[in-house]
Amino acid sequence: MKINSKLYAFTIATLVFISCGESIKPQDEPNNKLALEEIRKEPKVKEAIITDANVLYITVDDDGTNRDGYASYICEVLREKKAKTNWVKVVKVNSINDPNSDNAYGVLLGESNCEN
Repeated sequence: MKINSKLYAFTIATLVFISCGESIKPQDEPNNKLALEEIRKEPKVKEAIITDANVLYITVDDDGTNRDGYASYICEVLREKKAKTNWVKVVKVNSINDPNSDNAYGVLLGESNCEN
């Protein structure tokens, strides 16, 4: 059976176009996964997740200090792993239902924009 070369080329081009159009969720991006593995090893980190909005949330114990500096340090880890996530928010562990909760993830202790 002889395949029409134009039809074959069109089919291949269409498949390439469709596969290129698929988006990977931030938490599934390979470099983000590597960074998460490394960040979860940090002694202060209780949990770390990357949201669909591509924000890294880290929960830590609240020792009363501002955690902007810690968030900046985490940005360095993200850069080392070439992660695509560029925003870090550090929140108080187990504070989702706290009356002072900043959002659905808890009380904000610090944050950093890794692009700056």
